[in-house]
Formats: sequence, C-alpha cells, structure tokens
Amino acid sequence: MASKGAARVRKKEIVKVIHGALLRTNIKAQMASAAPPLGPQLGQRGLNVANFCKEFNKETGHFKQGVPLPTRITVKPDRSYDLEICTPTTTWLLKQAAGIGRGKADKDEIVGKLTVKHLYEIAKVKSRDKALQHVELEHICRMLIKTCRTLGIQVQYHDLDPVELKEFLVARKEKVDAQLKELADKKAAKMLRTT
Repeated sequence: MASKGAARVRKKEIVKVIHGALLRTNIKAQMASAAPPLGPQLGQRGLNVANFCKEFNKETGHFKQGVPLPTRITVKPDRSYDLEICTPTTTWLLKQAAGIGRGKADKDEIVGKLTVKHLYEIAKVKSRDKALQHVELEHICRMLIKTCRTLGIQVQYHDLDPVELKEFLVARKEKVDAQLKELADKKAAKMLRTT
C-alpha cells in the first residue's frame, strides 16, 4: 500500500507571469544588446530583441557611447512598441559636472563641488524630459541639490576659486587613491583566506 501512495505525484500548477505593458530601464547609449538584463526583459514581452537593439543604437547615435539613458518602452498588444529615450540620468550628469567617478563613501565626505550655475544648466537639460516638461526650473534645481547631497557634492552659491578647487581636487585624489588601495588590500586578504 505504501508504494501505491508514493507513486501518486502531484502535478505543480503552472503559473503564467503576466508582464506589464510599460518597461522602464536604463540602457547605455549605442550599447543595447541582447545580453542580460535587457534581452530577457524584452524577450519576455514578446519583442524582437535584435530589431529593438538596432533601432535603439541608431536613435542614440548623437550621444556619447556608454552614457546611461533612462528609457521607457511601451509594449502594444500586437508586439510593436513605443520607445521614449530621456536625457542622461541626473546622477551621471552631476558626476560629470563635478568631475568625479563615484559618490561619497562616508557620511560627511565631500567628493566634489559645483555652483548653482552648473545646477541651472543641468536643470535646463533635464527639463526636456517628458516627465519634467511642466515642472518649473526652480523645482528641478531643488531636486538636483538633494541629489548632490546624496552623492556628497557640495553646492556653492558663488563662483569656484580655481586655486581652492585645484587644492581640493589634489587632496581628493590622494584620499580616493588611499581608499582604493585599502579596498584592494582587503580584497587580496580575503582571497588569501579563501584559498
């Protein structure tokens, strides 16, 4: 009797995942490919990944290669799509303006300096996005200031003194080099422990 009960195997119910019509993702300019994560995301929605990548790379030809672009893809029932490519991400623009590669590592660390003029110019660029078209520049600037605080960028209301900025950048480079060396040492020590 025990073998008869064990022979009955319950079939698992197959759950079909239904994906939404809107896909929001960041894709690097001129670098869309069928590789993960983009390829599977598009394939699950029934889109032709190769054609999408070709069209996206053509559309982003005027951007510098590798710039992260927020993208909204609206998939229609007939498997066609609408593509909306926004301006580069806010954090990327701020990092480029400040000349930094990464944000702060410590709570009170200052990684770069920008003036309000820089923020105003970035706000003008971001105001071209469909989501921010009817938002006042002042409000966009306030959002940029909050993002600067998160990244560790100090916003100054007067022009940057070139001598002071050069001294800051030299000191900052030394600190970043020390942080990177410390991280490399920790990684090497961890590799030695695991082998």
